[in-house]
Amino acid sequence: MGRLLRAFVATFLLIEIAGLVIGTSVWAILAEFHASNPVIIGAEGLAMIGVTVLGVVIFRRALAAETRIDTGEPSA
Repeated sequence: MGRLLRAFVATFLLIEIAGLVIGTSVWAILAEFHASNPVIIGAEGLAMIGVTVLGVVIFRRALAAETRIDTGEPSA
């Protein structure tokens, strides 16, 4: 398995869990405040933009780690 695929799998698994938790949290909090549906959907969209940015950061770090592993360079 290539380093890109290994980094993608690690990122996908982390972001999938983070996306579910953040999305559910945003929905639950706004539903408790009796927010209207457009407000909830807008907040969900903003939350998913944040999760996407987090995914890019995690992917870059995972790719750097996989590159270090492939070259045999010590990580610490």
